[in-house]
Amino acid sequence: MLFPIPIHLKDRGSIKFKALLYTVTKYNKLLPINEKTENDYIKGIKVEILGTEVYNNIDDNFIRSEQNSSNLEGETYNSFVGTVLEETTTYMIVEPNEDEEERKTADKIKINYGTDHIDFLYGIGRKVIINYTGYIKETYPAQIDTDNILINGYEEFELTVKTSENKNKVKVLNSKELYKNDIEYDLYYYGIDKVEVTINNTTMSLEEALRSGKITIDGLIIKANKNFPDAEVYKDGGSVQYNYDNYTIIKMHKIDGNRDVYIGTKDMTINSAIGE
Repeated sequence: MLFPIPIHLKDRGSIKFKALLYTVTKYNKLLPINEKTENDYIKGIKVEILGTEVYNNIDDNFIRSEQNSSNLEGETYNSFVGTVLEETTTYMIVEPNEDEEERKTADKIKINYGTDHIDFLYGIGRKVIINYTGYIKETYPAQIDTDNILINGYEEFELTVKTSENKNKVKVLNSKELYKNDIEYDLYYYGIDKVEVTINNTTMSLEEALRSGKITIDGLIIKANKNFPDAEVYKDGGSVQYNYDNYTIIKMHKIDGNRDVYIGTKDMTINSAIGE
């Protein structure tokens, strides 16, 4: 048997549940057909069995919206965060996070690779992002066929930073709390009360996102490098400063071995962050 799997459509919230014999699509707040018509959104449910529509409570605008919204059926994907429980060069077994839809299907999922990963193992205990299309096979463990696995969390996310009146430095966590067999470093906030991250239309604290594996500290720096390819590099071994509109990220890479990461106010520098 095959489980119905949720496919998130890139249209601000619609979800398609696809099984072998039927498909249920829950449309929610699609992109407007005419940008000047603010209320021209679609909500409703469509059910198809063997490709034949058997139920549809979507209003008449659905036809026009489906024809004009390129994102409606364009790129679809399934993804979830899981912890590696077992692995070889041909497969891994993961435990989906408690908040993932796939966890409702199975507490263990075997990921079958399309190619032999003879030169790379992910590491028992590592949290990874599994991207896949198709069906989840109803075995035990359940099974998914994919090679699309990310180790640095979701690549698309946005940070929101709330600054503090006090320019204090607060240790948030240590990398050893999150990752195994990794270089040890700390994450600090400087003059910051709160950092939130939005991923797939869901907002949570940055600490929660890091602990759940939805993003990683390395993923933060990878994105910062893409945003600022010409970021300032200090002559201290290679520390880098990334200046966003209302906050700053500094990745230490000092000669003495300091690899800490700071998220701070717009005026933060290396010297102010470390108190020199």
